[in-house]
Amino acid sequence: MPAIECPRCFTELEYTGEWWTGIACECENCKGILADNDWLESNLIQEDYHRLRARVFRGSPGEILCPYCLSVRPRRPIGMTKFTVSPGGKSYEIDGCQKCGSMWFDHGELVPYEEGGDDEPSVDGAGKKKDSGGDLDALDASIHLLDMLFNIFLSF
Repeated sequence: MPAIECPRCFTELEYTGEWWTGIACECENCKGILADNDWLESNLIQEDYHRLRARVFRGSPGEILCPYCLSVRPRRPIGMTKFTVSPGGKSYEIDGCQKCGSMWFDHGELVPYEEGGDDEPSVDGAGKKKDSGGDLDALDASIHLLDMLFNIFLSF
């Protein structure tokens, strides 16, 4: 894997987690976390994953470039979109890449989506793929379909 740089403090991110659940990297300095689309899908509650993925496409232009895209295609940087979420009544601004699906979580922003949720943020603290047990409503099903089509389009 190529080295991936933190978009906040520009130090090399540390790879963590199991390779079969996707890529997740953590910055030792600022404690931010970069998680790719596969990691997010494998480790978040599915309703949260689909809701976050949909927000990437409705977000406004962000201030950072996608660290993952920049590491594999340095001549073609992709700007991330930013969007605000409010899990548990707290507001967080998350950055997401429309091209590769990765998301950047500043220190503490991933905690509400992790199993347990009250500890320090860590990609090691996320549980295995979880499902809330409920059926996807029509909007979530549409978002899931659009996400699948987008990934197919990216593969060409």
